[in-house]
Amino acid sequence: MKTKKQLKDVFGGIASMWYQSAELDLSSLEGITITPEYDVPVKVDTIELEQGDPSIEHYKVIGLPGDWITSSEAGDIDLSFRVPTKHSDILKLAYGADAVKAITGATVDGVTYNGTALTLADRKIDGTFILVNQSKDKLLVLANTSLWAKPVIDSDAKGVFALDFNGTIESDGTTPDILFLEKAATTGGGE
Repeated sequence: MKTKKQLKDVFGGIASMWYQSAELDLSSLEGITITPEYDVPVKVDTIELEQGDPSIEHYKVIGLPGDWITSSEAGDIDLSFRVPTKHSDILKLAYGADAVKAITGATVDGVTYNGTALTLADRKIDGTFILVNQSKDKLLVLANTSLWAKPVIDSDAKGVFALDFNGTIESDGTTPDILFLEKAATTGGGE
């Protein structure tokens, strides 16, 4: 029997969340290239990844106290996190480049303002999210993600504008959806 100590292989201590818009080609699990575009500023304690309980179908027959046969369907996967920024790159990620426009020369009560205009749209955000541990030697990669954003005013932070991202992993049941990667040991003269 393997002991608990032998089975200990933990990913934890998330320090960053990276994003790349390209979905990973996982038809081969060798030579995968991940090229993050953003180090997304995620609010502490808001990343949630959870698969719901399976729905179990109980088939019974007369005269037997237990199930004759059971079947199940996997639970839905929920991924969510909060991003407290109004940076135009994150707004474009959430709603598309066409939904974000620059504003110049807006006058409010005699004061001139410049800024950004956002058109809210129902936009599906596909891509890959990479959770990075504190020492940057372990990655948890979420492939095949599909998310949607919504604006919120974060009451926990005295009214900070943020975007909540909520969605799932669209699994095809054949290619990996979650990758656990560890930094390879270097040999001779390297790190």
